[in-house]
Amino acid sequence: MNVVLLLLIAVPFIGGLLVIFPGRFLRMLRWIFSLLTVLGTALLLTINFVGGTKPGFSLWHVMGSANLQQFSVSPITLVIGAAFVLLWLIVILYSFGYFPKGGEADTEYYSLTLFMLGSTLGLLFANDLIFLYLFWEIAAITTWRLVGFERTQKVISIATKTIIITFFGSALMLVGFAILITNFGSFNLGDMISSQMPVLAGVFILAGIFAKSAVIPLYIWLPDAHPAAPSPMSALLSGVIVKIGLIVYLKMFVQTFSVTPGWNIAILVMVIVSSLVAGGIALIEKDCKRILAYSTISQVAFIFGGLVVVTQIAGSVGGVLYLVAHCLAKGALFLGYGVVVKETGKRNIKEVGRLVARFPLLFVGVMIATLSIIGLPPFLGFFAKIDVIFGVLGLVDVVPQPTYRILLGFGFILSSVLTLLYMLRLFSSVFLTGEKPQEGLKEPIYLSVLVLLLSLSLIGGSVALKPLVAYLAGGG
Repeated sequence: MNVVLLLLIAVPFIGGLLVIFPGRFLRMLRWIFSLLTVLGTALLLTINFVGGTKPGFSLWHVMGSANLQQFSVSPITLVIGAAFVLLWLIVILYSFGYFPKGGEADTEYYSLTLFMLGSTLGLLFANDLIFLYLFWEIAAITTWRLVGFERTQKVISIATKTIIITFFGSALMLVGFAILITNFGSFNLGDMISSQMPVLAGVFILAGIFAKSAVIPLYIWLPDAHPAAPSPMSALLSGVIVKIGLIVYLKMFVQTFSVTPGWNIAILVMVIVSSLVAGGIALIEKDCKRILAYSTISQVAFIFGGLVVVTQIAGSVGGVLYLVAHCLAKGALFLGYGVVVKETGKRNIKEVGRLVARFPLLFVGVMIATLSIIGLPPFLGFFAKIDVIFGVLGLVDVVPQPTYRILLGFGFILSSVLTLLYMLRLFSSVFLTGEKPQEGLKEPIYLSVLVLLLSLSLIGGSVALKPLVAYLAGGG
């Protein structure tokens, strides 16, 4: 039994409970327990990395093969988990300086943030449908509470819309899971490997994934959720929570079941349309957090594109790399523009501008993350995006006709052009052009340094690209 893996999933939940009690009495203890929990989780993840291939573990057995593990690790899940934990560490540190010193941030924020970390890691390492759904729902509940953190009437209504749409998707996904359990007589994905995905189950599960990943038409909760949520939560929302659906897609449609070429073509067309529509909206939006929200909807298509390309190692690895790159870059962007909103009190990019002289550290951090999202070398986003595009163009087994492959590739390239346009528009409006900055603005060094550190991880990922790709391709 892999006790380290068990602790890796359990420690965030234990920490979330511990934060509740001392946090009621002493703010410093809340900070210490929150930070120690994330650092402990990072240590346990590192032990799994350096310990080589280890068995997973099971908590109980009801149906299916008794020798199959309910939780296990793989190179892909460890790399994704490392990106998630790094983002969580920066978010926790950022939260200490983000919330007003006089008005105490609710203890519930730190507790729920740790519960969300535990649910994300649990879902990432689970191979059992019951646990997949359990952690999926815990993530949904914590998202609902954190989106509605400010508890005003408007924010509560947005949080309610978020939980209704995502719960609708999860209910459909549960129906799909029930069909699989009935057909295969097992909860464990190991009993279903290399089987053909039942069409009806696939449709229901995909609906749940699309709702969580904010793919059009089930996207309407995300652009409203971001302006309502605190900026640290926004970083987790786009950096991690929308990736939960992608992780389930990876587990179900890539690593477990086989699907028909027609299914893959349909998915590619849907996500390309979603990417182009969201990119077009981001190009005319004025609220910086809504621009980043539509940007997330658009870029999720690239991750889907990479995961769909199951016959091309470049595409599948590219999808995982893009998931990691997007997690880190989008987290940095929400934290970076969160500093702008906090210091200026404005989200409209027409009302702020020329902040480069006032916030030089933040300027560099946001610039690095922006260039990675756009997909320029030498940042990690460039290599991930190129891998996905070439993977789609080489999809000979799925799309034999060269013309159709070129059209699909052109769709992703056009989406990349839109990303270039709206990300440069956002960055230049806030930092280089526009309104003269307010008098008296001073850079919050602590917050800006954290944004810069997170952005620098994108360069570090590029430097380590070759061993990273070898690690993913060798065991993922």
